Formats: sequence, structure tokens, C-alpha cells
Amino acid sequence: MKHALLFLLALIFAAHAAEKPNIIVILSDDYGWGSVGCYGAKGVKTPNLDRLAREGRRFTNAYAPGSVCSPTRYGLMTGRYYWRTSIKDGEVLGGNAPLHIETTRLTLGSLCKGAGYRTAAFGKWHLGMGTEAKRTDWSPSLAPGPLEVGFGYFFGLAANPWNGPHTFIENHEALGKVAGQPVTISGNRENATTAGIVEPWKEDHIMETLTGKVTGWIEANAAQPFFVYYAPNAIHEPVAPNPKFTGSPYGKYGDFIDELDWSVGEVLATLDKLKLADKTLIIFSSDNGGVVNANSANASTAMKAGLAINGPLRGGKHDVWEGGFREPFLVRWPGRVPAGTVSEQVICLTDVLATLAHVIDVPLPGGNAEDSFDVLRAFTEEKTGAPVRDHVVLQAADATYAIRMGDWKLVERTGAPPITLRNKKKAELTARKHKASAQHDELFNVKDDVAEASDAFTTHADLVAKMKERLAAARDQGFTRPGAK
Repeated sequence: MKHALLFLLALIFAAHAAEKPNIIVILSDDYGWGSVGCYGAKGVKTPNLDRLAREGRRFTNAYAPGSVCSPTRYGLMTGRYYWRTSIKDGEVLGGNAPLHIETTRLTLGSLCKGAGYRTAAFGKWHLGMGTEAKRTDWSPSLAPGPLEVGFGYFFGLAANPWNGPHTFIENHEALGKVAGQPVTISGNRENATTAGIVEPWKEDHIMETLTGKVTGWIEANAAQPFFVYYAPNAIHEPVAPNPKFTGSPYGKYGDFIDELDWSVGEVLATLDKLKLADKTLIIFSSDNGGVVNANSANASTAMKAGLAINGPLRGGKHDVWEGGFREPFLVRWPGRVPAGTVSEQVICLTDVLATLAHVIDVPLPGGNAEDSFDVLRAFTEEKTGAPVRDHVVLQAADATYAIRMGDWKLVERTGAPPITLRNKKKAELTARKHKASAQHDELFNVKDDVAEASDAFTTHADLVAKMKERLAAARDQGFTRPGAK
């Protein structure tokens, strides 16, 4: 009897250990480190994000690998730095670009799908669709796209709302097409229009539609393990909150933050209703820092009203400074991630792939996830322990590289590899930035000097040399994760 009981207990333990959590990764857009209540923001309404921090863990040193959209989305999806691809200059993909991920490459979607998960992606894709070098007609099939890199279902936007087409895409098809007509885009940004569709979307209802699709899909697929990648368009321009979100002291920018938080809350409420909260790992972050330049009237209004979009960090989206890369990063996994805790571990969004592979017990194949470190210990340890990775390589939108090692960050100004920039205007902008900055590499202790105000280059020559060597090695060897070759 005793042996039978022990055997039964062993079976129960094995079955429990084999349970795999549902997984939801939410990647917000242009959402700054200082724009969340739990990161110190005042006057914004983020009760649901604050709930994630209260019921999970908040990271203070989580990095996007790029300070602009597509580089980070590629890095998150593949666990590989974007500059290892054919695009070396740190820029985003065009809204009509072909799929930039090889269909044979491991992604978050294919990892989970291969482990028996139902998989779906929602929201802003911005990683290209189809095979055309520059798509002009959106009426044919948009394959290959999210479905060819591991997702069983896709509903969302090709890129930013202004890129078009100004209608949602479901799986391989633009919705609301007029039969027999091409779907073409004309104009630029705010003036862009799409012909060949019955009716364009309303920009201030995009988030509402996406939220309903995400929660509806979760309800329909709750019977077996699922993986959801949700990429809201908030709070990227155009800042267009739903009319029901009004009254923020930071104007429409603050209202859009409120709507983003509401959307996260709807996902949490759906899990609660289905009694899946305890069985679901949720990760929330952003693709890059918030916009802090004068090009965004809504962001400028919010800053004038007192919102520190990126907190005490220097710079913002596009920049090589911390405000461009250091992101809000929240993890909730009841029973595994200690509630109400804060981690100072340095991690990168490229690490999500290797970490989820550990979570669902799937080995990483060689030649994939080249820059993805398994940081599960950073999620689950009771207090911040030994570093889970020894460095992070960063690349700004103007192709400037930086590297964080320990408490230090080196901004490379000299000896950088040659970059072929895609247009004269960008080349001139890069030249002006470098002329205005130091003519030598810059070094900052970003633990004690988060504003990157004191350049320590001249007093730490040995450290500069060591970090330069590590950065060069990361570029030259083709991978940074041990065993990735």
C-alpha cells in the first residue's frame, strides 16, 4: 500500500510538472519607462498594469534591442539581433515590405505551436508581409506572413495605421475589399488613404477592435494551452484614443495611455472569468521608449503638462540613450513569479524566446535564437541574484551601437563598422548628431547616472577597451548566446 501511494504521488507530481502554462506576450508601442504608475508616473490611469506589478514582478533594467519599432519586434520574435539581417542601419521596415523573417527560423509562434499550443497574433505586425520587394496592391494574398512563422491566426495591422492599408488584415487577407478592384494606398501619413476597400477603419476604434478580437479568441481557445502575441498600436502616433477615454491631465496622449491600460485589463478580466489567471504567464513590455521630440504634438503637450514620458532617463525613441531602450517590463505567473517584487536584473526582449523554451521544456535548435538568453531565473528568484546575462548589445535608429555590461554602458562613436544608410537625409542627420556629440566613445554608469550626464570615458580606459572588444566580438561571431552556434 505504501509503495502504491508513493507511486501515485509520483504520477501526480509528474503530471503537475508537465503542465504548461498559457502564455500571453503584450508588446505596447512607443510606451515610455516613466509613463506607468508602478514606474512612478503621476496622473496616468494604469490600474491594470499596476496590478501586474502588484501580482508579479517589475523589472528596472529591461532593454529593447532597438530604439525603434521593427528591430525590436524582430528581436523579440526570433531571439536574434535585427542588425544580423540584411538591414544594418537600425531603421524600420517599410509598411509595404516583404516578410523579413525566414519561414524556417524559430519564432515565438513556431516554438509554442510545435509544443502543442494554439497560437495567435494580434495588432501591429510591422515585420513585412508577402514576397514583393515593394507591395503596391494589397488585394492578393498577403502570404507569407504571421501564419508562415508559427501563428495559427492573425488579426491586425500590417504596420502603423498611417502606413495602410486602412483596414484590418485577417490571416492572409485585407478585409472589406471591393471585388475586382486593386487595394492601393496614396498620400503620406496623416493624409494617406486606401482605395479598393468598402470603408476604412476609424483610427480611434482600432484598439477597441483589437481588444475584442484578443479576448474573443482566448475565450474560444481556452480548452487547451494557448500562446497569444498582442501588439497594441497604442501609444504610437496617430494618438487616437477611443472617445470614451477623456479627461486625462495629459490630453489625448494620457487618454491613449488610459485606453492601453483598459485593453490590458480586458485581457486580465477574461482570464479571471475563465479561471485561467493562475495558469497563465503574462509578459508586458514596449518596443522602444516614448517620443520626446517636438515632432509629436501630443507628446509635447503631455510633457508640458508634467508627464515625464521616459522618467529620469535621457532621450527617447530613435536615440542611443537609455530613454530609447530601457522599457517597462512586467511579468505575472502566479505560484512561480513572486508577487509584488522588483528585479534589477539586466535582460533584453530578445531573451523571451529562450526563456519560454525553458518554460515549456523545448530545446533550442542550433542556428536559432542567437542572442536569446534563458532568463527564467530572473523571473522566479526570490531576490535579485547573480546576473542572468553578462551584456546586452543595443542599436539606435541612426545605426549607432551601444553595449551594456554590468552597471556600465558604452556608446560607440569611433571604430564602428561602416553602415550603408538608405537615404541622404538620414545620412546628414547622423553626421550632425555625431558632430554635436563627443568625438570619442562615451561611457556611463547607468546605475548611478541614469540620465547619462557624466561621461567617464577618460577615467576608465581599460573598461572602455574591454567593452569595445566585447561589442566587436558580438558582431563578428554571429551569436552571443552560449551554445547558439
